[in-house]
Amino acid sequence: MSVPLAVQQHVPTVLVVDDEEVMRALLIRTMEFEHYRVYSAADGVEALAVLEQNSPIDLVIADVSMPRMDGRELALELARRQPRLPVVLISGVYLHGGSDLPGPVLPKPFTPMALAARVREVLSLRS
Repeated sequence: MSVPLAVQQHVPTVLVVDDEEVMRALLIRTMEFEHYRVYSAADGVEALAVLEQNSPIDLVIADVSMPRMDGRELALELARRQPRLPVVLISGVYLHGGSDLPGPVLPKPFTPMALAARVREVLSLRS
């Protein structure tokens, strides 16, 4: 009697986009601790290049305030290019309910647990 091969589980891939190196490192570490595959970029322009070279990516975490292309512009561009790709925006200037930011927003400061919970929530909605 043969034993079926174990079904390999999909490991979600997250792209972290933040221009602040310390914050980007914290986000990467948090996502790696949660067992996600992680790519990173310093701004929206770099993020688009990473997305073109590494697929599939299951979720993008992007800071709202960045040079060249900010998180809001990135989210809008991704909605046009890859409408099924969820983006979680993080912002220190989030106005509760009065924001024109597309997609879910995680206001700063947040804990690593809050970030992990939001990512799990958004990924579960995608399934």
